[in-house]
Amino acid sequence: MNLKVNFSKTAEKNLDDVLNFIEAKWSKKSKDLYLVKFQKAVSIISMNPEIFPKSSVKKKYRKCVITKQSTLLYSFGSNEIRIHTVFDTR
Repeated sequence: MNLKVNFSKTAEKNLDDVLNFIEAKWSKKSKDLYLVKFQKAVSIISMNPEIFPKSSVKKKYRKCVITKQSTLLYSFGSNEIRIHTVFDTR
């Protein structure tokens, strides 16, 4: 399917915050590994947006666990995917 992926301003800021936290707490290598996992998740979503479950909090969003410490929420339409937020689950 490969739909176009758009990020909300909130998602961009949250992702930047998560990446900065990982680099400050651990290392640039850890940040790069996280980014690879994040990009893989976004790629999977773009090919098959219905693969991840609906959020239990907001049914119009779907939830993708990137790592056990972070999750992203997204929604999709006929021609695009919108990533709404990335957050720390701890």
